[in-house]
This record gives sequence, structure tokens and C-alpha cells, in this order.
Amino acid sequence: MKHSKTSLALAATAVLAVLSGPATAQYPEWPIEVIIPYGPGSNSDTSGRLFINALSAALDHPVVPINVAGAGGTIGTARLATSPTDGYTIGFNPIATVTIQPHLRPVPYGEGSLEPICMIANNPTAVTVAPDSPYQSMDDLIAAARSGEVVAVGGAPGSIPHIVQAAIANAYGVGFTYLPAGGGGRASTAILGGEADFAADTSAMERLFGLRTLAVSAEDRVPELPDVPTFRELGHDIAITIWFGAFAPAGTAEEVLETLSAACEVAVADPAFVEGMAAASYTIEYRNRAEFTEFFDREYQDNREMLRIIGVELD
Repeated sequence: MKHSKTSLALAATAVLAVLSGPATAQYPEWPIEVIIPYGPGSNSDTSGRLFINALSAALDHPVVPINVAGAGGTIGTARLATSPTDGYTIGFNPIATVTIQPHLRPVPYGEGSLEPICMIANNPTAVTVAPDSPYQSMDDLIAAARSGEVVAVGGAPGSIPHIVQAAIANAYGVGFTYLPAGGGGRASTAILGGEADFAADTSAMERLFGLRTLAVSAEDRVPELPDVPTFRELGHDIAITIWFGAFAPAGTAEEVLETLSAACEVAVADPAFVEGMAAASYTIEYRNRAEFTEFFDREYQDNREMLRIIGVELD
């Protein structure tokens, strides 16, 4: 992600201008809480806290993380959706909590329950196996699935790893056994310990946990994995990413949302944030409120259709 000095200066000026406007003269007056709908140490928590620190610096105001874990991120997201609309409670949400879980189970929120503020990061997903796995390619993995049991591991049903492995199974006409052991480190432990054969999680799994990547689910090859083919190169239209964005409860004042969106642009260019995200293998992708709202609306509908196509049972 590139920003010129001029664009960053203009973004910072925009934040100050919005903050000094008459409609938002008192905002923010108190600390802003950001709900992270997963527990400490999770992927969402790691990236969320980096963003929260940068947002606090951009606003020159206290912004504090609140972990509300459970039920695949839906408990924390439900709390966000039913929070006061005064701008002092916002959320840091990954794709699954806001565009997939509402289609899978009864939850007290939906497309119209949240106001998109900004998009922050977007990572491709990939199929990874143990370094000593006998599967050297997707052809090997699929051949094994046709002749016996192959176990995929990831987060709770409805998580992106669960959805990606289901999309792969549908595309290749095979079945996998799914082990909901958890994402990231827990999934890698299951693979390295022989409990599972592969994960369909972030493409950073190889770098973070020493796994080996067979294919990436992205529009193009990942620069860090130049020799790994995309599923589209292998003849299958699978491109599912894990994105993160900031949201507010529906009904939050537009002036507040624009203040936060402008602050997001400054936050994602903060050197400490950029360095931290790179170290954690996250790809920064900023979209302002208008851009993210359009993107979110499209993702919400597209993901419902994707779930129907790949045969995941909808609520």
C-alpha cells in the first residue's frame, strides 16, 4: 500500500477538519471502545490491536480493545450491533462474522445492522500441509480424498477456513472430513501432529508456522509464494480472501462515521502499524466509508450465493 506525503497530509487535515466541525465538536469526548469478536491472541486480536493503537494515534484520543469471544465471532458482533449509536462503541470484524455467519445461523444482526466505516486489511487464503506431507500438489490431495479420508482443519463452522475447504470440495467433486480445532496456531499444531491433513486458512500459514503451500485462493499469485499456483490456474474459480474492517452500529451519525473513516486512512499509514502488519503477514488494504460500504454490500450478497452454490446449509 502506497501513500504520498501529500495524500497523508491531506488525510490528517481531513481528520482535524471533521473533528473541529460544529456537528462533531464534542466527538470524541470519551474513550472509544473497539469490540474484537475473538479472544486474545487470535488473528483478529493481533491485527485489531495494531489497528486500535494506530487509530488512537490518528485521533489523538484513547481507543481501547474489548475482546468478546464466542460462537464464531457472533457474540461480539451481536453486542456491537446492539450497542448505543453514539460512536463510542465500534467493532473490528473479519469477513466471516459479518457476511457469512448471518446466513448460517439465527443471529441478532444482519446486513442492515451495521454501518461500514473503513476496510483495513485483505489476505488471500491458501491450502497448506505439513512440510513432510506426502501431498506435493493439489492433484495428490484430491486423489487421496477420492480414495480415502482426508481431514481439513480450521475454525468453527462458518469460519473462512471451513468455507474455503467446502468450496474446494465442491469444485473438485470430493469430500473432506472437517476438524474445527481452531485457526492459526491450533490448526498448524493439528497438521504437524498428524490429526489433520491440511488447512485452508490465510496464505501466511507457511511463513508463520512452517507449513507447505499447495495452492492459493486468490485472483493472482501471492508475491511471497511466487511458485505456488492459484486455483484459477488449476482450472477452478476459487478466490476467497480474509478481510478485516471497522463497523459501527446502524444509526450512528454520519459525521461520526466520516470522522472515523478519515482517521482510518491516517491509521493504516502509521509506520508502526505498517511494520506490525507486515511482521504478522497481513496485507493492508484501505477503503474509505463510501468504498467499503459498496464493497460490503456486494460481499454480503455474493457470499450468500457462494454458500448456496457450495452446498453449505443456510439458515
